[in-house]
Amino acid sequence: MVEPVGPGDPRRIGHYQVEGRLGAGGMGQVYLATSPGGRKVAVKLIRPELAAIPQFRARFAREVDAARQVGGFHTAQVVDADPEAAAPWLVTAYIPGPTLQQVVSQRGPLAPDAVLRLGAGLAEGLAAIHGCGLVHRDLKPGNVILAEDGPRIIDFGIAHAPGADAMTRTGSVIGTYAYMSPEQIRSAPVSPASDVFALGAVLAFAATGHSPFDATTVPAIVHRVTSEPPRLDGLFGRLRDLVTACLAKDPAGRPSTADVLTRLSVTGADVASGIPFNDLPTAPGSEPGAAPSTAPSAAPAAPVRTLPRRTLLFGGMAVAATTAAVPAYFLWREAGTDPDPGKPVARLGGHTGEVGCLAFAPDGTTLASGSNDGTVRLWDVATGRTITTYRGHTDNVMSLAYSPDGQTLYSGGFDKTLRRWDLRTGKPMSVAASYGGEQDYVSCLAFSPDGETLAVGVAGRFELMAPSTGRTFATLNGPGGVNGVAVSPDGKLVAGVGSEGRAKIWLWAADTGRHLKTLTGEGKGHFNAVLFSPDGKSVTGAGPGIQVWDLATERRTATLTDTHPYVPTAAYRPGGAMIAGAGGVREPNTQDDTGKTVSLWDLAAGRVTTILTGAMRESPMDTYITVVAFSPDGKTLAASLNQVGSPEEAGHSIQLWKLP
Repeated sequence: MVEPVGPGDPRRIGHYQVEGRLGAGGMGQVYLATSPGGRKVAVKLIRPELAAIPQFRARFAREVDAARQVGGFHTAQVVDADPEAAAPWLVTAYIPGPTLQQVVSQRGPLAPDAVLRLGAGLAEGLAAIHGCGLVHRDLKPGNVILAEDGPRIIDFGIAHAPGADAMTRTGSVIGTYAYMSPEQIRSAPVSPASDVFALGAVLAFAATGHSPFDATTVPAIVHRVTSEPPRLDGLFGRLRDLVTACLAKDPAGRPSTADVLTRLSVTGADVASGIPFNDLPTAPGSEPGAAPSTAPSAAPAAPVRTLPRRTLLFGGMAVAATTAAVPAYFLWREAGTDPDPGKPVARLGGHTGEVGCLAFAPDGTTLASGSNDGTVRLWDVATGRTITTYRGHTDNVMSLAYSPDGQTLYSGGFDKTLRRWDLRTGKPMSVAASYGGEQDYVSCLAFSPDGETLAVGVAGRFELMAPSTGRTFATLNGPGGVNGVAVSPDGKLVAGVGSEGRAKIWLWAADTGRHLKTLTGEGKGHFNAVLFSPDGKSVTGAGPGIQVWDLATERRTATLTDTHPYVPTAAYRPGGAMIAGAGGVREPNTQDDTGKTVSLWDLAAGRVTTILTGAMRESPMDTYITVVAFSPDGKTLAASLNQVGSPEEAGHSIQLWKLP
């Protein structure tokens, strides 16, 4: 689809008159243009920040020279380029026709024979590219044009010579994650086998309408590409065998493009050659809104059972998603029924020790959990699948905090370290801080809203750190053994609670660390958690009940209690005057269920309005909840539910409730 030229777009690039916008990529904008002789061409204009890097220009020039050599019927020929221009550009022949992405999105998946015909054309195009000593590195449905006489592989702007230095800036990754090979994601050397991997993913998309590694977040996709088998439901016979071979994790285990062509030559004649390639037949019943076909083109190797959509938690989780490498994810909702508002809709299992901390990502798509087993796990909230497991701590993980931009996760532990995890790549970044005191475990963390300050609870103090530099600019003393910390929504206050003395909340100025006031509560015991209301007007301690103070008057306005003898964890529901609190231990050999319930307090009414009950197997052992957390939209509540006992009797899970 050609879009009009915008105010900031050039009207001429080199000798070519710009007529419209064809699309954009990581390297620049692609325009439809006209050559001096009146031919239609596609011109890619490189982004200014890349053009300013000398190494990029040199690499781009070498690859333009190599790409000019690529011929064959299945590539877009490079016809002109100027790597020395102020904004470098590359011109290829313009191929009219929709992309594979557009065809499948609008009409549904292709018929199996049409996919095989497509595969033969793409393999021939890749063979031409590889024959010139290049690797495309970004084969995906959007880079395949379905011209009338066959598919064309486009976008040579990122073609790469194996063994050459990287063309992009350090730390960047070229390609679309769901179609990238594991070695590309790991920034390992690429080879023609990387394009074969992408070919397998593209053919799976053409046949099913989705990548075999689809997920809702980049970390989830990265984990699936590198660590999980592809999801190939709906592929059968030769097509499934071919795609499976192409998607081998080990590059040495994938077929070459010549091998792919040999496999497809047997079936290529089965497709009527008179059908225009831009009108390939779709699978029966695959059109959007149509009922799915019940007749596969070949007998599957094993039966595939499709569950009704309503049996899924949020829809979209494949039946084959549970494998030996993925911790169990349990669903209780029955088809055709609405969930009981008091019972969890899902349980995430995989940790082998108590889960002591939870944190939702700022966009709500992932949930992080830290456990006494020394691991941090990331969960895809929409599917309940494990995205990745981080192993770096040598002891209990006690605290978690996402940076406000969602790109970094911090974790603190009993091993006296504060660690950073890069959520864009899924890799550990570094140990952000190490502490040497005998009791210097990192028990709690909280970010300021602007991400400029990270409050770290260590032994008997809180430290305010600048994450950008790792420098501690203030030390806050007072509460003794620290239990919880929070930063106010306006970023001006830090609140902390500790385990020494009565229930107290300490308040400091976030910019200087100056102590401002101490609020003293009532009842026996200390506060275990502290939280600010979403509007920033009140501060709350959780322990001997839920105790709320008005910050303007410093007056305690509410003390909320329920059947729990002690409430060690609590969370405000975003956007609403509601607090979730849990705690207590189920008494052994009794029917007391307070150890596995979460109370929802309505602050306006001053009472509990809803009781949420966790689902655990029947056991005489003690049951308790260690932590609760709300998703940013307030529609999902997560809680860690634990049962003590021997390894055979103990249980640890994260349970999710959907709230109206």
